[in-house]
Amino acid sequence: MADKNAGKIKRATFPVTGMMCAVCASTVEKTLSAMPGVKEATVNFAASSVTVEYDSSSVTAPEMQKELRQAGYEMIVENEAKKAVERQDEEEERAYRDMKRRVIVSWTLTIPIAAVCMLGFHFPGSNWVLAAMTLVVMTVCGRNFFTKGFRNLWRRTPNMDSLVAVSTSVSFLFSLFNTIWPEFWTERAIPANLYYEASAMIIAFVLTGKLMETRSRRSTGSAIRALMSLQPSDALLLQPDGTTRRVDISDVREGDVLLVRPGDRIPVDGVVTEGMSSVDESMLTGEPIGVEKTEGASVSAGTLNVSGAISVEATGVGASTQLARIIEAVREAQGSKAPVQKLVDRISGIFVPVVMGLSLATFCVWIAFGGDMLAMAVLAAVSVLVIACPCALGLATPTAITVGIGRGARSGILVKDATALELLSKVNVLAIDKTGTLTEGKPRVTEYLFSDSADEAVKRMFLSKAERLERQSSHPLAEAIADWCAANGADKAAASCGSRYLPGKGIVEEGSELPVWIGSAALADEMEAPIPPDMKETTEGWLKEGAGVVYAGVGKDCLAVFKVSDILRPDARKTVATLSAEGIRTLLLTGDNAATARHIASLAGITEVKAEVLPDGKETVVRALQEKGKIVAMAGDGINDSQALARADVSIAMGGGSDIAIDTAQLTIVGGRLSEIPKAVGLSRATLKVIRENLFWAFIYNVIGIPVAAGVLYPAFGLLLSPMIASAAMAFSSVCVVINSLRLNRMRIKT
Repeated sequence: MADKNAGKIKRATFPVTGMMCAVCASTVEKTLSAMPGVKEATVNFAASSVTVEYDSSSVTAPEMQKELRQAGYEMIVENEAKKAVERQDEEEERAYRDMKRRVIVSWTLTIPIAAVCMLGFHFPGSNWVLAAMTLVVMTVCGRNFFTKGFRNLWRRTPNMDSLVAVSTSVSFLFSLFNTIWPEFWTERAIPANLYYEASAMIIAFVLTGKLMETRSRRSTGSAIRALMSLQPSDALLLQPDGTTRRVDISDVREGDVLLVRPGDRIPVDGVVTEGMSSVDESMLTGEPIGVEKTEGASVSAGTLNVSGAISVEATGVGASTQLARIIEAVREAQGSKAPVQKLVDRISGIFVPVVMGLSLATFCVWIAFGGDMLAMAVLAAVSVLVIACPCALGLATPTAITVGIGRGARSGILVKDATALELLSKVNVLAIDKTGTLTEGKPRVTEYLFSDSADEAVKRMFLSKAERLERQSSHPLAEAIADWCAANGADKAAASCGSRYLPGKGIVEEGSELPVWIGSAALADEMEAPIPPDMKETTEGWLKEGAGVVYAGVGKDCLAVFKVSDILRPDARKTVATLSAEGIRTLLLTGDNAATARHIASLAGITEVKAEVLPDGKETVVRALQEKGKIVAMAGDGINDSQALARADVSIAMGGGSDIAIDTAQLTIVGGRLSEIPKAVGLSRATLKVIRENLFWAFIYNVIGIPVAAGVLYPAFGLLLSPMIASAAMAFSSVCVVINSLRLNRMRIKT
C-alpha cells in the first residue's frame, strides 16, 4: 500500500475485493469520489485496487472503507503493504471458492428446473417444488445480483447486476403468481405457464461467465508477492565485538553493517566492507553470469550471494532500495494498464435502463389498447425483460476466450489474462529480452583454440585437472569450462587437486611444479606465460562480439583459449522473420553490453537494439513506444524484465524463466520456444474473429427478439412471444454463442 503525504492531502492505494466488471469499478470510483474530502479516486480493475487522493482532516481510510462496504465492496486498510496484499489474497481466494460453489449449486438445481418447465415433466406439487428450487438459486447462488443490482438501481447507476436482478425477480414473481392464482389466466383462456427456469438459467449462465472472468484475474498480484519474497524478512547485524545478532529487516538503518552468508539474499542496498564473493544479479541485469564482489563493490537488495561470506554496510533500506523501487514500478505499471472491457460492460449503463424503459413502454402500450389487456401487457413486459437479458452478450467474450486459452494450452501457450488474447492481434512492436529469451540463457564454450605445442597427453592431463579446478572456482564462467572439459575427455577418476583463487584473475593449481591455471589475460601475465599471436588475433574477434574469453595453460605455457557465450535459440531468426512479415517489428531490449547485444541481434535478424538498460530503463523504452501510439508486446524471462512486462500492452514470459517474470506476464511460452509467439498472434486473431461473430449475433438476436417479445407482430399475425418461449430463445442464443466459440478448437491457426 503506497501512502504519500502532502500536508493534509494524502494519496494512498488500497486493495478492493468484490469488483466483478468494469461497471463495478466505476461504482467504486463514484462512491468514493462523492465523499466529502475525497479529491480523486481511480480504480485499477486489473489489480483490484483503488488509488485515492483525499484530505485526511475531512475523511479517513476507515470511513471510506465503511462507505464502500455499504455499496457492496470491501476496501482493505492495512498499515503495511505486505499485510494488505496478504489480506487481499485471502479475500480473493475466499470469494473465488464461494463463487465456484455457487456455480456448481446453481447448475445442479437449474438443469432439473429447466427439464420440468420446458419439457413438461410435471408431478403432484411440482409447481411448489420448482418455486422452492428457484428461490434457492436466486437467494443463495445469485444473492449478490440482488443486493448489488437493486442498490445500484437505487443509486441511479444501473449495471448488469441490476438487469439480472429485475428480470429474474419479475420472472419469478410472475411464475409465483401463476402458481398461487392460476385461475386469473385460465378464466381468460390464457394458460398459466411457469417461467421459473428463466430465472434460474439467467443466474446460472451469468454466474458462469463471471467465474471465468474471476479465474483469469485471480493471480494479478502474484508478481508483486513474488518480488516481495525476494526481500529477506530479517538480517544478521554485526556487533562492535564481532558477534552477530539477527534483527528484523525493518530495524536495519543506513550505516549498519550486516553479515551476508553464502546462499543468502542480500537484505539491503549497500557496499561490501569485507570479504569476497560472486553475486547473482540476474534480477537486475538479466544476465546469468555472477558478478565478483570485493571490498568497495556495491550490492543490491534481493540479489543472491553465491559463494563467500561478505560484510555489507547499508546505504539504502526499506523503500529506498532498488528492489522496493522495482516493486512500486511494477505496481504502478499494472495499475496504468486497464483491461479491454467487454462490450456488454461498456454499454450496460445505456443498455440496462433502455431495456427497462422498453419493458415499461410495452406494458403501457398494451394497456392503452383498452379492454381486458392486463394479462397481455404483463406477458409482453416480462417477455421483453427475459429475452433482453444479455446472457449471449455476457458469454460472447469469455466463452471464446476460454476456448482460445484451451487451444493455446495444447500448443504450449499458457494464457493467464484474457486481455492478452484480445490485444495480441493488434500488437505492432515486440520488445524482446536477450538472455534466456532470444538466447538459451546459459553460458557455454562455443569455440576454443589449443596451441600447436600441446600434444594429446598434455591435453588429457590438462582437461582432467581443469575440470576439477573449475568445479572449485566461484568464477561466473567456471561451470561452462568445467562442463566442456567433462564432455571432451576429462578423466572422471582423476584425483582432486589443491587450488588457489586469485580475485579478478582466475584459479591456479597448488602443489605441482607445472601448475594448471585458468583465467584472464592478467593471470597469463602473472604466470609468465606469453599468449601466442594466433590466439591474440582470434580473441580480438571474440571480444568484439562481447563474448567471454578464458585463457588456460600449464606452467609458463599458454595452452588454450576458450570463447564462452550464450547461444541464439535455433528458432529465433525464423521467428523474427515471421513476425516482420506480419507487420510486427522486433526490438532487442537487454541489460547486456552493446557489443554482445549487436552481435546476437545480427544473428537473429534484428536491426533495432537497446543495450545496457536496467529494469526501469526497459520500462521507459516500452512507455516511450506506447506514447507514440504503438501497441507493445514484451517477451522476457527474468526478474529484471518484470517492470517492462507489467508496462507492456501484452506480456510474454518464456517457460523456464524466473517465477516473477511468469507471474507478471499474461502469456507463458512453455519450453521457451520462440516459434510459439507467431502462433500466439495467430490464435489471438482467430479468437478475436470469433468474439466479433458472437457479439454480432448476440446484438442481432436482441434487435430482433425485443420487438417480437414486445408484440409488434401481434396486430398483423396475432403472434405474441410468451415468457417461456422468450426464456428458451435466451438459452438458445447462449448455446449458439458457445457452439460458435467451440469452432476455435477446429480452426486452422495461421502463423
